[in-house]
Amino acid sequence: MRLINRSKSSPIARQACNAALAEHVTRFGDYGPQKTKSTYTVAVQGTKVIVEVVNRKSSYVATAMTGMRRLRAIVC
Repeated sequence: MRLINRSKSSPIARQACNAALAEHVTRFGDYGPQKTKSTYTVAVQGTKVIVEVVNRKSSYVATAMTGMRRLRAIVC
């Protein structure tokens, strides 16, 4: 199982994604149900960061919700 961190912009977002991925692995194990999303709120250095973790076929992908979302990501 690969753990993919998509936050490269800020170190706080990167730490939040790493913490959310660690919690997600403890919750779902190695291979959770595919194509499901989980949202985590992580406090890092006094700031709250919302992290979305998506289950893929062979990986968990974490993205910090720090800015505006693309419309392509919202519309299926």
